[in-house]
Amino acid sequence: MRKRPEKLGQECFGLFASAKLEKRGVLIREATSGTGFVDVLVTFSSGLVHVIELKVLRVNQIVGPEQLATYMKHKRRKEGWLVFFDARDPTGRTKIPAAIRKPLGTIRTIIVDINPIAPSNKVDKS
Repeated sequence: MRKRPEKLGQECFGLFASAKLEKRGVLIREATSGTGFVDVLVTFSSGLVHVIELKVLRVNQIVGPEQLATYMKHKRRKEGWLVFFDARDPTGRTKIPAAIRKPLGTIRTIIVDINPIAPSNKVDKS
């Protein structure tokens, strides 16, 4: 793994999101929220704000929901997004739920596999 992989993922996500937004919204990185910094905020001209936290998963323990829930509270949002850059061993991964319910709202998860099984190592079961 590279040094500070979460920052590299944040930059890649920022480039992707900025291109997809195409002047319909604004992407803000490392925005202040209470006592911490949200990785990414996306806001649209309507004023709707999406709170997005990025995490690199190296082990099967899910990290980030409590942190994101705090940011959601400070930004007064009932929904947040937790993007996982999944670096775990592909053969022993536990499933990540599509949504995590918290008392103040729902956290939606997105998994980006950054450690896939190479096609040459896959077993053909046909």
